[in-house]
Amino acid sequence: MEFHAREHSGLTLAGGGVLVFVLGSVRHSRFVQLAGLGAAVTGGGLYARAWLARRGEKIEAAGEHIRSELDDLDPVARAQVLADVAKSQI
Repeated sequence: MEFHAREHSGLTLAGGGVLVFVLGSVRHSRFVQLAGLGAAVTGGGLYARAWLARRGEKIEAAGEHIRSELDDLDPVARAQVLADVAKSQI
């Protein structure tokens, strides 16, 4: 799996937040626990945001490829392909 910088930084922040949370639990410090929890949630959010952005890019690239392939077909063939795709999705 290829990680991009944003995904990596999100995972790093989440992992660090979990470690800080555990440290706060061991030391019985509510402030440190909350700081760790906040960092873990923020890191998870950053990772999810980067993952969804990369997913969107893949979807867009696939859509462009499919549209270019469909443009090469005549209207009747294009309709048949789209009908077959719709039937297979049901």
